[in-house]
Amino acid sequence: MEELNGKVVLNGKYSAKNKVNMPKLSHTGLTPVTIDGEGNIKDVTDEQIQKEDWYSYNTTDKKWANAKTADGSMWVWIPRFAYKISYTTEGDKSKGGTIEIVFLKGTTDEPVDGSKVEANQIVRANSTDAKDKYIVHPAFTDESSTNFANGGWDKEIPGFWIAKFEAGYVENEGSKAQDSPVKYTVTISWNNSQTVNTQENYYGARTANNTKIKWPTFQPFRPSFNYIGISDAYELCRQIGNTSAQNNPYKLDNVDSHLTKNSEWGAVAYLSYSKYGRGNWTDKAINSANAGGAENVWAVTGYSNSTNAVTTELSQLTGGSTAGGWNTAEGENASTNGNTSGVYDMSGGLWEWTAGYIAPSSGSDLTYGGKLKEENSGDSSRYKSKFESENGGTDRQKNYEKNKERLGEAIWETSDSGDESNSCWDGDFSGFVKSGQPFTIRGGYYAGGPTSGILAFRYDWRGLQ
Repeated sequence: MEELNGKVVLNGKYSAKNKVNMPKLSHTGLTPVTIDGEGNIKDVTDEQIQKEDWYSYNTTDKKWANAKTADGSMWVWIPRFAYKISYTTEGDKSKGGTIEIVFLKGTTDEPVDGSKVEANQIVRANSTDAKDKYIVHPAFTDESSTNFANGGWDKEIPGFWIAKFEAGYVENEGSKAQDSPVKYTVTISWNNSQTVNTQENYYGARTANNTKIKWPTFQPFRPSFNYIGISDAYELCRQIGNTSAQNNPYKLDNVDSHLTKNSEWGAVAYLSYSKYGRGNWTDKAINSANAGGAENVWAVTGYSNSTNAVTTELSQLTGGSTAGGWNTAEGENASTNGNTSGVYDMSGGLWEWTAGYIAPSSGSDLTYGGKLKEENSGDSSRYKSKFESENGGTDRQKNYEKNKERLGEAIWETSDSGDESNSCWDGDFSGFVKSGQPFTIRGGYYAGGPTSGILAFRYDWRGLQ
C-alpha cells in the first residue's frame, strides 16, 4: 500500500489484503463511500482506507467499491479479471451456463494470490489456445494494435468505474438542472408507437441545434434520461470528465469519461454472473418502475420488480415511497451483486445506448450517429466498436454470425441468435444490428417482462422512450 505525505494512494494497484486491485481514486475527484443495507451513504474515513476494510470482492461480503462525485452521482469499481464460461449444454449457448472469474494483479495477467489458477491457464482474447482457459477480459486490455477487435482500450488498465444507476434527470425546479455545452442534434423520438418530430422531455420543449442538453445525474429515484439520440449521448458522456466544460457538476479530474461500450457492459455482466456477484439471474429482477408518461417520464432509476410494469404516480416513484426501491430487500435483487454496493438498472429501466454500431453500406445509416462516425473516421477506437457487416448489412443474422469471434461483450458468448429472438441466457432478448437499425442498446426496458435482462441486446436508430 503506497503512501504520499501520510495519505494512502488509491491508484488501482493490487491489494494483497483484499486480493483484488484497489479502486483508482487518487487525483480523480471521486470520493470513496460506503453504503449500508438501507442505502445510507457515508464518506470513507482515513482509518477505513488505512485498514482497507471499506470494500471487499470476496464471495462472502461481495462489497464492491463505491464512490461519488461532487453532484452526488454514484459510481462502482470493476477490477481487472479473467473469465471462463462453461455451458450447460454443449452446442446450445441459449441454455445458459456458469462464469468463473479470477482477479488479476495490477495491469498484468498474473492471477491474485490464492486463486488456485495457474498463470499458464490465463490467455488473451486473440489466443488460438483459449479452450477451457481463462480469458483476460478485453475491456481491461490494450487492443490498439488489433484495431480494438474486442472493444478494448489503448493501454492496460487495472479496472474502470461505471455509473451505479442509469442516467437520470436532475430535479426539475429552479436552477438545479444545469445546461451542458452539448446541444441536441436530433429531437425525433419514438414515443407511444409513433415518431414525434419535436418531442418535449422532462424539462420541456427542445429544438435541434438550439436546445442545450442538461447534465444528467446518476442517482436512484430519478426519472430516467430519455429522448436522446446516440450521437448526443456519446458526446455528452465524453464531456462528463471535462472539468472545464460549462457548468460541469461532477468536478472530476484525470478521468476519460465515455459512453459505455459493449465490452464494458459485458465485463460488468460477467462479474455479476460469477460467484463474486449476484450469480445466476434465472430468477429475474427487472426495473419495471413505470410513470406512464407523466411529464414525459416512463422509467425511474433504482427500482426492482419481478413482474410486468405497473403504472405508478411519478411523485411516488421519485419520492422512493414505492415498493422495490434499491435500498430494500426486493430492490437489492436488481443489483449486480445482490446488495446495495452493486450496479443497478442493467435489467429493465430504459434500453441503454452502448457505443457499438454496424459498418453501414452507406453513410446515410449513421445520420443519427454523427459523433460516432466523425471520431476516428468512423472506425473502432477506445471509445466505440464498429461491427462488421455481411452483404451490405441488411441481414441481421448474417451480421451476427460475421462478428461471432468477438469476446467479452456478452452477446455471442451468451446467446445463440441475433435474429430478434430470446436466445440469450434466461430468455433475454437477442436482436443484432443491421443496415437502417445500426446502433446497439442493452438491458431491456421497464415493460419488457422476462425478455429484459442484463444480457439482453437489441438494435435502434434514433432515440428511445
